[in-house]
Amino acid sequence: MKKTLAALGIALAAVLTGCNDSDGGSKPTATNGAAGASATAGTAAAVKPYPLDICVVSGEKLGSMGEPIVLEYQGQQIKLCCKNCKPDFEKEPAKFIAKLAGK
Repeated sequence: MKKTLAALGIALAAVLTGCNDSDGGSKPTATNGAAGASATAGTAAAVKPYPLDICVVSGEKLGSMGEPIVLEYQGQQIKLCCKNCKPDFEKEPAKFIAKLAGK
């Protein structure tokens, strides 16, 4: 039984590690939910934390529209108030990243 659990743990780790389909950080990647947190736990130290308590796109308070959408863009964690802000961020990420520079 212990061997089976160990093998399952190794297989799960391999699957989570293999899911990182990054292209050098130029595309935002979502990290919502428990699976996302587990998959990014090993790289969390290298990611700059999001410094605001508002959505960088809409200015709405995070959590006011449900669980925030969490992305990573070029080593910076990004939090959005809702899924509707994601396309706007993806269209012009530099515009919204610039808002974080002064924070």
